[in-house]
Amino acid sequence: MNMNQIWTIQMKNSISGGIMLPQTDPFDASVFYVSDGFRSTYSSMRFRKLSIATGEELANVPTKDCARCIYCDKEYIYAFLSKRILKLHRSDLTVAEAYKEKIPRCTDYVASDGTGVFLLANWNAPSLSVLELQPQRTHRKKIDGCCGIFRTESNTFLIFNYDSILEYSLKDNKLNKIADTEKYTKCVRGKSGRVYILCVNYSSTATGVNDYKILIYSFAPKPRLEKVLPFPEEIHNSPYSDMNFCLSEDEKRLYLFDNKSIWIYSICEDTILFQHTFPSECIQNVFVEKSLVITSRDLQKGCEVAGWEIEI
Repeated sequence: MNMNQIWTIQMKNSISGGIMLPQTDPFDASVFYVSDGFRSTYSSMRFRKLSIATGEELANVPTKDCARCIYCDKEYIYAFLSKRILKLHRSDLTVAEAYKEKIPRCTDYVASDGTGVFLLANWNAPSLSVLELQPQRTHRKKIDGCCGIFRTESNTFLIFNYDSILEYSLKDNKLNKIADTEKYTKCVRGKSGRVYILCVNYSSTATGVNDYKILIYSFAPKPRLEKVLPFPEEIHNSPYSDMNFCLSEDEKRLYLFDNKSIWIYSICEDTILFQHTFPSECIQNVFVEKSLVITSRDLQKGCEVAGWEIEI
């Protein structure tokens, strides 16, 4: 395997720091979205659509704020800002509607039933917000933080709050704990319905290393810990604590990454297939379906964004 840079662009603003990761469009595999972030003046901030093949900017919309997360349907993108929601046309990012009243602040995670009802949560806030846009109203449920919300059925959602798994019924407006877990920091749901959660044992010293493992849960018919994947020593030795990961579509590989390094780990073979460390770039996200790594490098003015292809 090799890592090759296939494009690079310069942007007037930074795309890193307290905002959404670059995210692909679930209905158009040729584009992805980024938000201007820290080191940007509020008046200049925009939400942008870029080409996956070339990095070319295809459309943008002024936001005057960071987009913290987005939700896409076939016609619209809902961009969740700190205090507002912008409903944007997917085709050209023009604003269809803006919601400003009674909007939960600083949404980091979102899911929807597809009919205008959204489940919203901040990574560190105590409550889950259930927001109806028409008519606009909100009610809350106590969850004590969140790192993921996934819709499993038309009115049922799984919610992950760092030490347990919760299930919320929109129809009955009931929230139940369905499993206790080890403490974890990230989670990803595969196409099989299994959920992969990342557990970190942080080092007690500044010069020490962190231990990582993945817990795999299945949900048929009840939550069950199916497998534990302790990571090899090479990943334990990462000096960075902000570990993230993605999952291949066939659920055979994990793409683990921190600020500087990426590891491709085979679940079946229990081995690292590939590792790469960037000397000066920061990893923003990995688009597994495209074997593409998006990086950024802050410049004196703005930043350089690059697309790197993993040749498998």
